[in-house]
Amino acid sequence: MTASKSIALLTGAAFAAIACGGAAFAHDPSGKGGMPPALAKRMIAGIKSLNELDSSDAAKGLYSRVLQWTPTYAKLRVCFMGGKPENNAKVAEIAKAWTAGKAMGLKLDFGKTGKLRACDPTARESQIRVSYDKPGYYSMIGQASVVYSSQEESTLNLQDLGEADLAAFDKPAVRGTILHEFGHALGMLHEHQSPLSNCGNEFNWDFIKKYLSGPPNNWDEETINFNLATYATDDLQLMATDFDATSIMLYDFPADYYLNGDKSSCFIAGANDDLSATDLSTIEYMYPADASERIKNFEQSKAQFTAIWDKAAASGSRDVGLNFPEAFMGSKGVAADEE
Repeated sequence: MTASKSIALLTGAAFAAIACGGAAFAHDPSGKGGMPPALAKRMIAGIKSLNELDSSDAAKGLYSRVLQWTPTYAKLRVCFMGGKPENNAKVAEIAKAWTAGKAMGLKLDFGKTGKLRACDPTARESQIRVSYDKPGYYSMIGQASVVYSSQEESTLNLQDLGEADLAAFDKPAVRGTILHEFGHALGMLHEHQSPLSNCGNEFNWDFIKKYLSGPPNNWDEETINFNLATYATDDLQLMATDFDATSIMLYDFPADYYLNGDKSSCFIAGANDDLSATDLSTIEYMYPADASERIKNFEQSKAQFTAIWDKAAASGSRDVGLNFPEAFMGSKGVAADEE
């Protein structure tokens, strides 16, 4: 997978979330659960407000890029809402594969060795809050976890793994699920929605819509499209990479999802359970160890976002409910030496 010359940052393991300015959370398409409705509604309202500022493809690409963690974050504080200590330690061990490389400029901080961080809404902000008591597996995308949710709310859920037998963590599917959700938390999106894949054209949409609109999912068409439709963009300044069938961010949909069944280029026989080489190179591109490079890219996005915000104010189309530049660009972050 080769990246094109570009300035953009928020990439999925295949591509940036470049069209759906509201790609702020990820559902589990198996019907085992998804983002709590209260959070989803909150984010959808934010998406609509952003689109009222400017609904062009270029603006939507920018809205997605700002979900990426700003350079003020040298690390992300992760906390746990329950779970056995040994289980939490296993989750942390697996998730750290994302940030283990020397070229990676953003780390995951789970607390002190032997005493991982428990979520405490009265303490300092934790950017990723892991729960186990909700149905399914999901995560908010990047900064959405601090912009659209409070410290009392979880941002990443791993159903039942908090009390599972430790042997469960040796299963490839469990490892893959944990890596997939932490990929979202770092800003990654789904591979099958990449404009450089052909998945959208290969999907059997009649089957998919009939299947997902029924139980247990009961999704409406908007939700189905949000989770499966290709990101559309004409913004050539965004980073694009070739489709990666080995990405941890690619779902293993049933053959029935495709017009050509298991002959589809997007079909994989089983879920990917480890990070691909491109997953790692992409996350390191997003968060380079060179702080000056991170800052340069951030300042460019900030200037573009502020210009949209100011233009909307002049035209009277700005929603005053949320100061988006401050929310997405103004965080003091977490320094590398902070506990």
